[in-house]
Amino acid sequence: MKSSAIATILILLMLLLVAAAGFVFLLQGGLRLRNEARDIAAANETLRAEVAAAELELASEVATREAVVAALATAESDNLIIKEELVASQQALDSATAQVDELTGEADGLRDTLAQLQDEAQARRPVARIVTPLDGATLPVGRPASIVLVAGDAVGLTSLTLEVDGQSFGDYPLDGETLYARTLNWPAPDEEGEHTFTVTTININGVASQPQTITVTVQDTEARNAALRAEVEANVIELRGLPLLSPITPVVLSRDALRDRLATEAAAETTPEEARADVLELSAFDFLEPDYDLYAAQLQLQSDGILGFYDPETAEFVVVSDGALLDAPTLYTHAHEFVHALQDQHYDLEALTDEALDSEAQAAVRALAEGEASLVQYLYLAERDYFTPDEVDAIVNDSAQTDDSFLDEYPPVLINNLAFPYVSGSRFVGELYRAGGFAAIDAAWANPPQSTEHILHPERYRAGDAPQLVALAPLTDTLGVGWQEIENNVMGEFFLREYLDQQLPATTAARAALGWGGDRYAVYWNEATGGLVMALRAVWDTPADAAEFAAAYADYPAGLFDVAPQTQADGSTCWVGDDAICFRQVEGESFVVRAPDVATAGAVLAALLPAAELLVAP
Repeated sequence: MKSSAIATILILLMLLLVAAAGFVFLLQGGLRLRNEARDIAAANETLRAEVAAAELELASEVATREAVVAALATAESDNLIIKEELVASQQALDSATAQVDELTGEADGLRDTLAQLQDEAQARRPVARIVTPLDGATLPVGRPASIVLVAGDAVGLTSLTLEVDGQSFGDYPLDGETLYARTLNWPAPDEEGEHTFTVTTININGVASQPQTITVTVQDTEARNAALRAEVEANVIELRGLPLLSPITPVVLSRDALRDRLATEAAAETTPEEARADVLELSAFDFLEPDYDLYAAQLQLQSDGILGFYDPETAEFVVVSDGALLDAPTLYTHAHEFVHALQDQHYDLEALTDEALDSEAQAAVRALAEGEASLVQYLYLAERDYFTPDEVDAIVNDSAQTDDSFLDEYPPVLINNLAFPYVSGSRFVGELYRAGGFAAIDAAWANPPQSTEHILHPERYRAGDAPQLVALAPLTDTLGVGWQEIENNVMGEFFLREYLDQQLPATTAARAALGWGGDRYAVYWNEATGGLVMALRAVWDTPADAAEFAAAYADYPAGLFDVAPQTQADGSTCWVGDDAICFRQVEGESFVVRAPDVATAGAVLAALLPAAELLVAP
């Protein structure tokens, strides 16, 4: 038992030793494996670092290669462009060389041509011409006629000769001038007849010009014109049925002479202060800018546009003509102006300039006068054989009457005001004539129209619709120190329509002004501040007309200032821009005030309202 147990113990010890040895072996193997793993990991990290470095180096080499490739591509492209530019430059050089060769050839040709021309110039005849008078011109007897001669030659002139009717009139030595002009006076004979003018010149080579000859007719222009005017006047007397009560000698002026006369009369009749006041008045209604040169514009407009006029203050009429012998258009104008002479002798045209009448009454009488004269003019041309067909064509196509392009530079109000008595007056008189012939026109002179409303609406004239007289309270005390009244007058339907037409459609403006019954306006100016105040009071034929005007007028200041209306405590409506416009309707009457500000406009409206009770029946 004992030996068996020992053997067992020994076996167990051996197994333990074997186990211990195995454990030690395993432990040493694990340590060795761990060390090897560490070595492998370290080697792996080193390898990774080397791979990363290699990748970076590779990426750098790739980028460098791409940059090199791009640079090579760019260089190749630049090379192609340079080659193309070289080719184009060579082509341009070749073309320029060809052009130089061509120009050189042309220059040689030009030298040859110039030399040829110089040779021809040496042998060519000089030139001499009579500039005025024109061939076939008519000159007045007994008056010096201006003769203008010109001559030219490339090599120079030695003399210029003028002959009249084959006899030497003037021989003028020259000193080699290549271009020469001379003006001289020829004393026309006192008897009528034809005369020839011949001009020649000689150059320094002794070569004479081809003679130029013109023929002119000397006539007793004054006697012929007097006969022509007398014939026209007799025709007008026959056509109109009014005899001439006393003879009148017309004044025939050139356009320049007319301009000088108008300038002299305007300077005598209008002071600078009055001209300034007229501009301020019109600017208060937006017709003109405050700095507009109205004086110069009216003078120019009348000088350019008027074909003739009758002056009732001097009992003379002026006809514009730039020709010596009166032509058909001038005689046609003479017929118109002669009607005014008959009117003045039979009906007295002092109303045209009577300052006791307001501007409306003056405008109505002027429209009657111009309308009748235009009617007679029309009948003279259209219904009688006073003119030949050629003369009719000359009248119809006369540029002085048909060319109105010069009007474009003037404000519309000036043009429309100038045209009103002719255009609207012709319609008014035409209505009368169709209704009762010249007897109806005679009756109109006995009972003249009193307003532009009468002219625009003949039926209202025939119905006796006289304009209402309207009072306007003075505003000097209301406005205070420094304000002065520069105008107080009647606006009338025509100017009211012109005023509204600046901001409203033409049809709306015409309808709004249609019911006009009467008005009064005033314009005040403050010289120190440059301020303007305009006050207008208008009455209407019916309450409906008043309402229509009120509805339409609101669009005027709204369009002018591009602002919304402002309702005031006094019931007025105001629009404010650079200044203020206020409107108020009271019992069918319309009040418009324009002032530097709303407060001033309100004070003016308050002063005007009591005047509504001062309306005086006609």
